[in-house]
Amino acid sequence: MDPATLAELQANILFWIIIALFAWQGYQRGLWSELVKFGFIIVGFLVGQKDLLGKYLLQAVNGIWLSVQFLLHGGLKAILTGNFNADTLNRIFQEIGGIRLIPRDRTDIALFLAMIFLILVGYVVAKFAKRASPGLGLVAGAFNGLLLSAIFIPILPKTPPFQLESLSLAGILKQLFALFKYLLQTAFHFLAWLFGFLNDIFGQWTIPILLLAVIVIILFSLNPAKKKS
Repeated sequence: MDPATLAELQANILFWIIIALFAWQGYQRGLWSELVKFGFIIVGFLVGQKDLLGKYLLQAVNGIWLSVQFLLHGGLKAILTGNFNADTLNRIFQEIGGIRLIPRDRTDIALFLAMIFLILVGYVVAKFAKRASPGLGLVAGAFNGLLLSAIFIPILPKTPPFQLESLSLAGILKQLFALFKYLLQTAFHFLAWLFGFLNDIFGQWTIPILLLAVIVIILFSLNPAKKKS
């Protein structure tokens, strides 16, 4: 089979798998849970677009970072001591320069990560929604799967990483092993790239920030204890 045709076939299969999984999850979680996910998906998508909410997020993050650096490089001391004059301001701004937390050549990557983060937050928050209307939840879940497919499938590689060459048991097992190996390598490369990206921005604070993020995710993922009647 032609690689381009095979890639299109795999994309179509993935499309329906995502919709089926989210529809099933919507049936399990109910309508309110899926509406919460829908809201975070929409906000995440808008944040991921530089021409929409992304530019405001970048301005806010870089502005807050510049303010923090201003205070750390003498601005806070100048305010507290009353020594707040033009010479002090010039000295501080010469020290911090045009510092930006997110460099201009990393804005697209930063917004993409912010989009993924918001979608994951929506998934965690939705777990706390009350289960109701499983039938409508199924429809809403399928629609959320459709939105995510429209967002992420177009950015997948156009060339499939491997092809199913044999339908025998040995051939299928071989391809399943190849799939597992490919997913593992992809996850490892993504995590290594993510760590390098964060390290370029936060430096020595990267590991504490990642540990804090993991702890917060674990805490939010825990199901609240149910009260006994």
